Amino acid sequence: MSAHKDRYVFSAEWENERARLGGLAALCDPTTQRHLTALGVGPGWRCLEIGGGAGTIARWLASAIGPAGRLVVTDLDTRFLEDLRSERVEVLRHDIRTDPIEGLFDLIHARAVLEYLASRGEIVPRLVAALRPGGVLLLEDVLFGGAASQALAPAVMPPELAPLLQRLYDAASIGYQRAGADSQYGIQLPSALVAAGLEDVDAEVSSALVRGGSVRALWYGLTIQQFGPRLVDAGLLSAEEADRLDAFSRDPAARFMSVAMVSAWGRRPAR
Repeated sequence: MSAHKDRYVFSAEWENERARLGGLAALCDPTTQRHLTALGVGPGWRCLEIGGGAGTIARWLASAIGPAGRLVVTDLDTRFLEDLRSERVEVLRHDIRTDPIEGLFDLIHARAVLEYLASRGEIVPRLVAALRPGGVLLLEDVLFGGAASQALAPAVMPPELAPLLQRLYDAASIGYQRAGADSQYGIQLPSALVAAGLEDVDAEVSSALVRGGSVRALWYGLTIQQFGPRLVDAGLLSAEEADRLDAFSRDPAARFMSVAMVSAWGRRPAR
């Protein structure tokens, strides 16, 4: 796995990618929806969803904003978003690093997007500039590897597999770094929002209990299946370890806390 600037770790062309994203939605959508509700998203809002993925949050937003609202949902690959198109939902193939952002929005949301971009430090100011006065920016990115993952080790059942799960997190963190991504970028989000001039900045770190064989665990198993061979080829994980981790994710007796997700939000000043 050679170093490469700004390269997305996963491929939308993989045959199981939609199912993998569905597992991520099962893990993260309840928290994202809770934050969006608390931020006041409702009828008539104009919203921008960046990196729409499988479209679960975009569907929630389309319902929340009602007939008077407007939603633009973007991704580098929109194959899982095409069925969302309507008179008030625009689906746009868009590169947030380089393509212009047209219009001003009441809400801009991105989850598990900035962590993959080596140019992430340049993106937040661009997003803030696309908010209307008083508009809200909600960003969510992961936090795993090193001490962040070690803190969750006591929750692993059976406990003898905790070192193996830690090995996966550390290997994936290095793999992210070599691809230009950052597995611990989430913890930097609050300071990034403050530096970009937002007000009322707040944040939350969340982690959910995962049961082996569940929909939540599906994200782990399919992530290992897609990303694991690259970690093995890079010498960061052994093939035997990857197989054991895949089996662990499908074992109904397994329990562990998910990779942490940092949600951070703030408002553009009204004046």
